[in-house]
Amino acid sequence: MNVQNYELFMKADLSHYIGQWVAICDNKIVAHGEDLKKVFKEVKAKCPAKKPLITKVPEKETMIF
Repeated sequence: MNVQNYELFMKADLSHYIGQWVAICDNKIVAHGEDLKKVFKEVKAKCPAKKPLITKVPEKETMIF
């Protein structure tokens, strides 16, 4: 995983993507949606030789430890 992708996830305002899967590659969001398989397929097409960060944007009430 690219550290810059993780840093983008931690710092960016992802409120538009709450409850969705988000794929970050080359320090930018390249795919998002509610269906993980579709997001994975899209990010693999856009970044075939990379290891993107794919994560679900938590609800506002979710606390991560």
